Amino acid sequence: MTEPDRRSPLAEAMRYAQVGTMLVAPIAVLGGIGYALDRKLGTKPWLLLLGMLLGMAAGFMNFFRLVLQTPESDRERRS
Repeated sequence: MTEPDRRSPLAEAMRYAQVGTMLVAPIAVLGGIGYALDRKLGTKPWLLLLGMLLGMAAGFMNFFRLVLQTPESDRERRS
């Protein structure tokens, strides 16, 4: 017999509230690093664009990891 999911609705809502941060933060951080390197190396705007593209990829990977996560995998990870 499987154990029912004891996660409260508030905990579930907070889990999905992270999505915005998980999408924007990597873009901002890696874009900022690219911008700083562009200014230092004089390669404007290529490293900024590369950093933003890598940030988008990382953000979407985090997003899909969160959304596609099943309650069974949550329980396995906690135990």
